[in-house]
Amino acid sequence: MASGSGAKPETARRGTIETLGRLLSRAADVVGIGLFLAAFAGFIVQIFFRYVMGAPLVWTEEFVMIAFIWTVFWAAAFLVPIREHVTFDVVYDVVSPRVQRAMAIFTMIVALVAFALLFLPTLDYLDFLTRKKSPVLRLPMHWIYGCYLLFVVGLALKMLGRLLRLFGPHWRDAL
Repeated sequence: MASGSGAKPETARRGTIETLGRLLSRAADVVGIGLFLAAFAGFIVQIFFRYVMGAPLVWTEEFVMIAFIWTVFWAAAFLVPIREHVTFDVVYDVVSPRVQRAMAIFTMIVALVAFALLFLPTLDYLDFLTRKKSPVLRLPMHWIYGCYLLFVVGLALKMLGRLLRLFGPHWRDAL
């Protein structure tokens, strides 16, 4: 009976974590869609004013570039599953699951170290960019390129999550 009472809170906690994960995933999807739509809308506005009205707008090119930068880094960090990022899996696909696990653990550790090494230089560069503004919209450059910090942190958290799952009892699900 004692083991049954211990299982229920664990199951409830896991359900809460999974629900929170789904909500965060949907929120990330909505933000990603919004960023893409903003880039697309800016592009359409640019085409309309340039070719239909004969009066190109100055700000649209910069706006589309910024929206595109944010879309790419947001999607890479929060929308693309960790296993779907660029991989060289010619060898990985033909080895046993235990070897795949070892390869994945090694890859996650190396990538996490690399991303940890990127963190402080990224903060330093964003601090440098606080003194600069974009040419047309006059937006602070650290806001424009701050999405890279979100990418580094977001992808590092995904890699850490995968690494922890690889060490867990259901490690095959993380392959």
